[in-house]
Amino acid sequence: MKRRVLLTVVSVIAILTIARAQTKQLQITGRLIDYSNKEPLPNAAVALLEVKDSVIAATVVADAKGVFSITGTKPGHYILVVSYMGYQQLNRNIQVQDTSRLIALGTLTLKRKGLTLNEVEIVDIKPPITIKEDTVEYNAGSFKTRENALLEELLKKLPGIQVEKDGTIKANGETVKKVLVDGKPFFGDDPKMATRNLPADIVDKIQLIDRKSDQAQFTGIADGEIEKTLNFTIKPDRKKGVFGRASVGYGNDERFAVNASMNRFRQTQQLSILGGGNNTNNTGFSFSDGFGFNGGGGGKGGTGAGSTGLSRNWNGGINYSDNLAKGLRITGSYFMSDMQRENERRSERENRHKPDSFSYVNSNSASLSNNRNHRINARIEYDIDSFHSLIINPNISYSSGDNFSESRTTTLNNNRDTVNNGRSLNKTTASSPNINGTALFRKKFDKKGRTFSTNVNFGANSNDRESINQSQTSYLQRNGSFRNDTLDQKVIQENSSKTLGVRMSYTEPVFTDRFLELNYGYSYNFNSSNRSTYDKGKEDYDLLNDSLTNAFNNVYSNHQAGLSLMTQKLRYNYTLGVNLQFNNLDSRNITKDSTLQQHTVNISPLAQMNYNFSKNRRMRLSYRGQTQQPTLEQLQPVPDNSNPLFVRLGNPDLKPSFNNNLSVNYNNFDPVSMRSFFASLTGTFTLNKIVNNTAINDQGIQTSKPVNVSGNYNVNAYMVNGFPLNKQQKTSINSNTYAGLTRDVSFLNNQKNFTQTLNITQGASFNYVYKEVFDLAAGANVNYNRARFSNNKDNNTNYFNYGLSLDFNLNLPGGVIIGGDIDYTANTGRTEGYNLQYTLANAFVSKTLFKAKQGLIKFQVFDLFNQNVSVNRTVMDNYTEDSETKVLQRYFMVSFSYFLNRFGGKALKVAGEGPRNKMRF
Repeated sequence: MKRRVLLTVVSVIAILTIARAQTKQLQITGRLIDYSNKEPLPNAAVALLEVKDSVIAATVVADAKGVFSITGTKPGHYILVVSYMGYQQLNRNIQVQDTSRLIALGTLTLKRKGLTLNEVEIVDIKPPITIKEDTVEYNAGSFKTRENALLEELLKKLPGIQVEKDGTIKANGETVKKVLVDGKPFFGDDPKMATRNLPADIVDKIQLIDRKSDQAQFTGIADGEIEKTLNFTIKPDRKKGVFGRASVGYGNDERFAVNASMNRFRQTQQLSILGGGNNTNNTGFSFSDGFGFNGGGGGKGGTGAGSTGLSRNWNGGINYSDNLAKGLRITGSYFMSDMQRENERRSERENRHKPDSFSYVNSNSASLSNNRNHRINARIEYDIDSFHSLIINPNISYSSGDNFSESRTTTLNNNRDTVNNGRSLNKTTASSPNINGTALFRKKFDKKGRTFSTNVNFGANSNDRESINQSQTSYLQRNGSFRNDTLDQKVIQENSSKTLGVRMSYTEPVFTDRFLELNYGYSYNFNSSNRSTYDKGKEDYDLLNDSLTNAFNNVYSNHQAGLSLMTQKLRYNYTLGVNLQFNNLDSRNITKDSTLQQHTVNISPLAQMNYNFSKNRRMRLSYRGQTQQPTLEQLQPVPDNSNPLFVRLGNPDLKPSFNNNLSVNYNNFDPVSMRSFFASLTGTFTLNKIVNNTAINDQGIQTSKPVNVSGNYNVNAYMVNGFPLNKQQKTSINSNTYAGLTRDVSFLNNQKNFTQTLNITQGASFNYVYKEVFDLAAGANVNYNRARFSNNKDNNTNYFNYGLSLDFNLNLPGGVIIGGDIDYTANTGRTEGYNLQYTLANAFVSKTLFKAKQGLIKFQVFDLFNQNVSVNRTVMDNYTEDSETKVLQRYFMVSFSYFLNRFGGKALKVAGEGPRNKMRF
């Protein structure tokens, strides 16, 4: 079976790769020159329009010699349109016959603009991808989506962008942490709030940005703070209007889903209101997850895919953004959710003690949890005058919940004889209010490049938790009998923290193209943890257990001073800097009346370089050293025995770890061939990394304590290659390659072990669109995992995962749409019973309603073959675990949706022909 699956996946990838070579294509060629001096016109924009409706059939860009070539054109009557900055537009009629194979237009001349140019409407021909210094910009109109599609579907078609089943967005292997709409936050920092709620057809461009901190954007000098950010710019004719949708659905097994959203955009003002609920494993507000409302036809019905357990969720929120006065911009949002989840899990774990010593743990668990969350986010930007500005970002959140869990565990020795078995119950209630924010003051001076800025950050957080832990465990004795151990305790945990920090920066131009930055920073962090454990008395938990009770305070502060030099050239810029950091750690064990103090000094270098080879080809290199403090739980010296078979200890002697982070990124887009290539290489090398020292005794009890160790590293490489099979962008292929190598150092029974893991993934995807009738997306991937252990070479493991996917949509006459998606997954090399192969298939049929087709009724089935499962393998330094978790399986649903699109005072049809790129001349 393994060979059959591998052969299938390789065959699909091979077919996708060689498909381009199998197509006979018509070719239209020509050369563009200046009418007067006969010089070539490089990078001129060339478009081929269908005469009947001015729809773009193909777009290309001339090469450095002014030569262009258009392939894949079907018979018909076209207009060739050439646009070049500073020149009059050229139009040429072209008739393509069935027998045509080559149409050579020869040399075409363009005249410079004259006085009568006002009578000519210039056509803006946009390339699908544009590369800037820190931004990759995608032209949304170049990537066809289904009618009423959401932003998430559009993102899935962009080279270099991956969207996971749970909605997580990755760009070249890095997680996207923030989404902006016209440069403004949308419901805080959760990208899914925008990608799963806003329609794709309002977007003009998608900008993938390596976003610097607000302070670094102002100074122009890198400070090492970079996060992947997506910015969606709205089309000019969509910035004034009201749009939204409402949907309700009901299915078998009492499955339901209801969602509604309303958006009002008025130039700089944005107002969005949304709400909904479901019991179909949609953990966040979304139409696409609610019941497959990803577009009018439905799109990918990913309900429950990628989610474990069974959940019920209610949520709602409001987002507002506006320019209230001259120089004053404000954005604010509120969002709440109430979720209940029930789950079941079974697992088999193999613990490695010594090269010839193992133990095996089989467990089954069930849990029921209720969680409630509220969050408020805001951003205020105020330009005091042309030289002074202020940015404030306050955030408030409150979370509460309760959880009940039950588990049964059996531990076996080398001979598969029972060592212990037990049953445990846990009931927990918790609440956590949090407030944090930043305030940035910026000042410019008369001298260009001279600036001063101060950034203040603050926070106050708490977490109060009360747990009831009950367990009954039987341990095998040396005489062959079993000893029973009973635990019945209440644990009250009260954690709180307060933070305050400031960073000041002064920049000064030292030469024409060089700028110097001096910076100073101070941070103060106070953490308190009080843990009280009570044993059960006759009627209540009133017997204080001194050995499991502790009060602990921790104060961490640091001073840092730095110097950076930024050089700006025509093709490149670079920043070199160094920070000197003085760290102070004061830990006080109030219970034992003891104090521990640590004083460390770190030198943190910083280097970053951007090089632009050409307009659409660039490279970025960076290095940063960074200190990471241990957590309060890792420092607090009190045992956590909530699981009697896995006891966790704290270590107040822990030192901060230091990470050396390196990265290289390369982006290239060829406007002539429409090929895109993105590559990245990242590495982290850690000194004094905090790892666990685990001890396992003869009765199978594990005790874990964090310690410092050096020698850990991870290296990751990622490549994406995309190209169209024709110039119309109707058919395209994207391939992605990932390789990751990790080395971890750990301790088991005081023996050091080195674990080296290798992960390689190769994938390919194929997209095809036929007019407004049919679209298809297919993909395949192979994932290889290898683990090597220095102390237990017999446990070295290799295993494969395979995947195939197909997603299609067919528009029939009368407003009928049918479609579906299929995902096939095969797992190999696992423990017996976990080598599962399954096919997750979803299908739907829908019908548009009303004159303007604002309505849609749909019947959908999720998990058609009732095969949905969730299996996972975890390979760690001292154990390998295979697990299976409960998931949502087959259900049927009937739903109704109503779409509202009213822009500029006019109602637009939401179904029918769909968006087109029209050009007039």
